[in-house]
Amino acid sequence: MVVSRLQPGQSDPVSYICSCSAKSQGGGQVLLFYRYFENTPPLPTAHLPVTNDQAQDLAAWHRSLTTTLSLNGKLRIAREGFNVTVAGTTAAIETFIEQCTAHWSFAGLDLKSTQQRKAFFKPSPGCACVFAPAPEASVRVCAEITPLGITDYAPTDWAVVAELEPAEFHRRCAAGGDGVELMDLRNHYESRIGYFVSGATGQPAIRPAIRRFSQWPRYVKSHQGRESQQEKKQVLTYCTGGIRCEKATRWMAERPDETREICTLKGGIAAYLDWVDEEIAAGRMRFQDSLFRGKNYVFDARGAVGLNAYNADQEEPVSNCHMCGKAEDRLGKCKTAGCHLILVVCEDCEAKDARCCQSCQQMDGTEIKGRPMCECESARESDLWSGGNTGLAIQRRQKARTKQSDININVKIID
Repeated sequence: MVVSRLQPGQSDPVSYICSCSAKSQGGGQVLLFYRYFENTPPLPTAHLPVTNDQAQDLAAWHRSLTTTLSLNGKLRIAREGFNVTVAGTTAAIETFIEQCTAHWSFAGLDLKSTQQRKAFFKPSPGCACVFAPAPEASVRVCAEITPLGITDYAPTDWAVVAELEPAEFHRRCAAGGDGVELMDLRNHYESRIGYFVSGATGQPAIRPAIRRFSQWPRYVKSHQGRESQQEKKQVLTYCTGGIRCEKATRWMAERPDETREICTLKGGIAAYLDWVDEEIAAGRMRFQDSLFRGKNYVFDARGAVGLNAYNADQEEPVSNCHMCGKAEDRLGKCKTAGCHLILVVCEDCEAKDARCCQSCQQMDGTEIKGRPMCECESARESDLWSGGNTGLAIQRRQKARTKQSDININVKIID
């Protein structure tokens, strides 16, 4: 039986114990890959434009294949492309890759060599249990493979943004300087436990306090043109596996008031960590030479992954327990029904009934009309639109704790 920490009403566990056949079959893997059909290299014109019927057929094909191979995961299919995370035994994953590369939806991609396939599919250790307790892969046809929050947006020129290989991204990030801005496009709870730093200044990337990716365009609009940004000539962006940067950076570059060169990390943090591991294994880098600090948040029960280097676990976490403040990169969730906020929380504090804030704790058992927003979420939203960009103000507020009996309920209702 799979053991995972999953609370009622919540979709994703944040830890797991492998109990599937991967343990007895040489291990397992998780794949993280995507494709926008019109980005370079594009799907051959013989298959374009992809119709609604083709998207449905592609979803049915993946549904049948993942079922046959006993793979679990999340697959989002759209006319614009696909976004896939699947997990299973190593043998099943290898078969899945072979089947995919022969399919029409992969036409035009050069995936002949082992290195090319590794760069595209981005395999990492894991197994089907990382998506438990879901009994099978979730395959859905959607309007977008990752929601940007802008209806019907499609880049007019995919080449307007430079996609940097990990080595080149590292070089530019290491050089840094006042003219370079490093920007994290992920949600605030992801960037709490890991982020890039400038090699020149040691400063962390800008980490907008957004809770969902669809808030990112509004964040850009509300911060565009500020004096500090006008001084920058180049923006280096990154996300987990690259997909969120694909359209987001093009939309940003196409804005009429944008004058900076915008670049993105090809393959995201996952590709960068894999490159660093290879450089360390080859003796060309040391563990401490990595410019990514902490761990890379992933949307499955592994919670987060870091370098595979033998001494990676010796690195001090870049985050602190939400409750007691000690150095920690372990993830948990607020236990208030309906909150689901992901927290950095140590094992001891989670056992003591971890909550994101006192007002959230007091919402339990309280009948509130509408969709409630607790005190810390309301503060985060206020920081986000008033100029905060790291979410650190929220952590500072959480350090001052008082007894529940002394707290007045402060709940905002979202219209």
